[in-house]
Formats: sequence, C-alpha cells, structure tokens
Amino acid sequence: MTASVEPGHTIAGEHRGEHYGSVLAKLSRNAAVRRYLEIGVAFGDIFSGIACRHGVAVDPEFQLKTNIAANKARVSLFQVMSDVFFANLNLRRHVGGRIDLAFLDGMHLFEFLLRDFYNTEAICRRDSIIVMHDCLPVAAPMADRDPMQAGIRGRGTPFANWWTGDVWKVIPILKRYRPDLDVMLVDAAPTGLVIVTGLDPSSRTLKTHYEAIVEEFSRLPNTAEEIAQVYAEHPMTSTEDALRRLSGRSFAHGGSWLQRLRG
Repeated sequence: MTASVEPGHTIAGEHRGEHYGSVLAKLSRNAAVRRYLEIGVAFGDIFSGIACRHGVAVDPEFQLKTNIAANKARVSLFQVMSDVFFANLNLRRHVGGRIDLAFLDGMHLFEFLLRDFYNTEAICRRDSIIVMHDCLPVAAPMADRDPMQAGIRGRGTPFANWWTGDVWKVIPILKRYRPDLDVMLVDAAPTGLVIVTGLDPSSRTLKTHYEAIVEEFSRLPNTAEEIAQVYAEHPMTSTEDALRRLSGRSFAHGGSWLQRLRG
C-alpha cells in the first residue's frame, strides 16, 4: 500500500489481507490463549471465533446473534461502558488472572480508545497482545468523528455506512508517548488491525498525561492528508507475516512464555 490522497477515493488503497476476525481467531489458537478480553462485542461474531479458556466480553448493549461460548470453557459478560468495567474490575475474582489477548473495538473516538488501551495494558503482562480495530481507515469520510456525518459523506462510494472515527490518532500518540511499545500495522480487511506487544503494565505515562494528550491530538486535523502521513511513516505488515511474527507465543501452560524461555 502506498500513501496518497485521492479525493473521493481511497487514502492508501484497500486492505487486502485476511479478514480481521480470521486473524484474531488464528492468533488465539496459535498462542493457546487462556484469558481473552474484548471491548465492543456487538453481535458477537468476532468473540465467538476466539478459542480460549475464559472469554471476557464488555459492551454497553449486547446484540448477540451467535454462540459466543463457542471454543471456550467459560464466558463472562459485562453489559457496561468500558470505563465502568475497568473502574470496578477485580482481576482475580472477575477474570482469574492477567489477560493474554485483548481486542479493543469500542467507541470509535480516539480519546475512548486511548483510555481502553492504557486500562487494558494495566491488566496484561509484558508478553500479552493488544489488538486495536479500525485504526487504518481507507477513505476520509469514514474517519469523521460523527457517525451520521460519516454516513452522509460516504454516500455513493464503495464505503457507504463505514465508520472508523478518528481512532487512527492512537498510532501517532503511541509513537510519541510510548516509543517503548512494539506497534505493528496489519493489512487486515476491511479497516486494518494495530497489534501492540512489548507491553509495560506498570506504565502510567498515558494515564498521567491523558488530558494533555487529548488536548494536543484534538488539534491534529482529522484529514486524509494526516491519515496518509501515518501510512507513510509506518510499514504495513501482511496478515500472514503478522501471524508468523507472533507464532512463538504460547500461553498454554500459564505464566510468561518469555520467562519460560529465559528460565
């Protein structure tokens, strides 16, 4: 994908890799995930494809249309906003331990995703995996902060009714404030995945500077040109290569795979 701005067309071409749901399902199996967290479950399509021992689902209004207990020994549903979930979470009682794999697909506004990210990182381990959705929009209209305006602007295009919001801004935020993280942009259809590893659950940088970060990045124009710049500054990884890079991780026997390698 090459970054360019073509009015009325795509920002950097369409994502051609595997569907993001398939990528997540394969990742959960490859890594033998024990505890999985998903924020923004909606109909449950993605959640149902995840294989794990304990799946934790968070959504303010579930609209489940599938068997989300498939491929799992235990499922916990929290029908609350993610902020409420994290504020009242007892990790040992509600989850049983730290999260191995998390998928963040909640409100499509960058300030919400930023909170979900640092709250999720705090309940992960260093070798856990956080995956974020919709951070790689392929056309400018879908990135509008207002979903109604996104729909209006997208009329008559191949991307009508697509809404990613401005969560793409989390990528430059992490680059500036958390350069210690490994951030991988993945060419998963239809709106990409951002996979973050090398976590630091003890970090308080994003939480401490949250208000200043939101003020700063609210001023960053939410335009095709700025989104194209993100594509230009970060290499795009194919879905096949992303899964291959993460293939060495396994949470099957508990504890950290990194600690087991060192031990």
